[in-house]
Amino acid sequence: MQNMGCGDSVNSRGAIYILYGTTSGNSSRLAYQFADEVAKVLFIPKVVNLSEFNPALLKDQLCVFIVSTYGVGGPSDDSKEFFAWMMSEDRQKSELIGTKYLVFALGNTNHQHFCGMGEKVNDRLQFMGAKRIREIGRANAANDTTEQDYNNWISSGVVDLLSKEVEIKQLPAQDVQKLASLYQIIEGKGEPRQNLQFHAQKYVDSTLFEIEDIQELRKNSSRGNSTLFISLKSQGQYKAAQNIAIYPENSDHFIQLIANQLGLDLNYSFNFVNEGKIPFPTPITVYDYLKKFCDFLGPVTKKQLYELSKLTEDLQQQKELEFASSHQGKDEFRDKFKNTKQNFLYLLQKYKIRNLTLNQLIELCPLIAPRFYTIASSPLKHQNIHLLVSQLIVDENRIGLTSDYLRIQKVGNKLRGYIQDSSFVYPKNPQAPIVLIGPGTGLAPMRAFIQERDEYIERDKLDQSPFQGQMTLYFGCRNQDDFIFENELKEYKENGTLHQLLVAFSRIGDKKHVTDLFAQDLLQLSQFMDLGGVIYVCGSAAMVGQKGSTIFGLQKGTRI
Repeated sequence: MQNMGCGDSVNSRGAIYILYGTTSGNSSRLAYQFADEVAKVLFIPKVVNLSEFNPALLKDQLCVFIVSTYGVGGPSDDSKEFFAWMMSEDRQKSELIGTKYLVFALGNTNHQHFCGMGEKVNDRLQFMGAKRIREIGRANAANDTTEQDYNNWISSGVVDLLSKEVEIKQLPAQDVQKLASLYQIIEGKGEPRQNLQFHAQKYVDSTLFEIEDIQELRKNSSRGNSTLFISLKSQGQYKAAQNIAIYPENSDHFIQLIANQLGLDLNYSFNFVNEGKIPFPTPITVYDYLKKFCDFLGPVTKKQLYELSKLTEDLQQQKELEFASSHQGKDEFRDKFKNTKQNFLYLLQKYKIRNLTLNQLIELCPLIAPRFYTIASSPLKHQNIHLLVSQLIVDENRIGLTSDYLRIQKVGNKLRGYIQDSSFVYPKNPQAPIVLIGPGTGLAPMRAFIQERDEYIERDKLDQSPFQGQMTLYFGCRNQDDFIFENELKEYKENGTLHQLLVAFSRIGDKKHVTDLFAQDLLQLSQFMDLGGVIYVCGSAAMVGQKGSTIFGLQKGTRI
């Protein structure tokens, strides 16, 4: 945007509100990416988390909703109040006349109610009289195509459609600057700021869970072939197979690298001077910001490429970054940055960027999002919360942020996090037969349900259990050394808690995957579903595959 004096006026289409709801950060990332797209055609994008939703934001405005689905077709945690307002019987058919909107929905076809939250937003806004500019867009995480689906949506002409809805006008420069204002910081400790954005408040309100036990479960673990068992002291009641969100932190090694690259003083303390809600608690030192909040090791965004193109002194590099950040350069972005899993620190080092300010760093880097794990224990059997954590390999030189964080933890250390419901819920009919499919760490929710059933049997109260029907477990791993909880699971088979325990080894013997096992039982499983049985699945889309899709399509009662 050009420099503007107080008395100047500039060409602009005015404000467009981009409202997002997110759990893992994908909707937030796409919301800011979309903001860059519309800024190029002279809109002034205002990105708003749905936790800060106010009905006045929608009235007579141009709005774009980018929303994730959580659980069984429901809202993400930050969207719950908006969802309640939207679905309320108090809503009127005429209250949003004059509002224009688009919806881009994120979901996963391995789950029930694909893009359910986005579908509900789309339908309810139309019910309230808002004008839908075009049909809903959808992104599917099942095959890791969210970014591609978003690019296809942009390619379909949504930005041009939005441009046609609002003419370019001369607006006072001062008004435009106010709309487009970014975070501003000042040195000094100052008073703690209380007006935190939703996810910052979520962090502050989270719990510290003390590690009581941490150990490697695989007999011959190696890099990328590791499963940690972590036992956390519970700070209150939890439920079997709920989710626990864990906040990882950057290592001091990488913090020192980025500080050296940008010449940052790790002891420098700063505060925000902006009005309104802020993205993380202040006052804060640069070290604590980089440690707890700055996701400089996460996936590269197009916004980062575009902004860094302005800072490199090499003309060829400038053109390369600018092109990769554009819609026309989507293939280059995919091949050079996304598929190679580059991060922001890598960009700074490769393109020799040293003139990025702390302000710009805060603007360009998203916040570290919590990682969600399904609890692998039942509170009826264990007061502590059990986790199963596999190690994520990013490339030959680097493991994932949380993997790196958890591998150095010891007994007595504390992990910051919070508990919330997952999509793994008890069957509506407690007498329904149950099939559990959980290869590798996908065993986590299955183990919790097995323990729940076992404890009711031990107490001679099976008639009060949510799992009264027969229970079968399909488990898969590479070889005998990777058969986690082998003795425990075999004991559950011996004592009758499990009706069947079916194990596939992919690297020894017949070299079968878990999908091969239940593919052999296709007819039996089909009859099982016809009798009201429930199948629970925890695993990746690759694990499910075509065979799994055939089975899971038998009935909508499947939970993945």
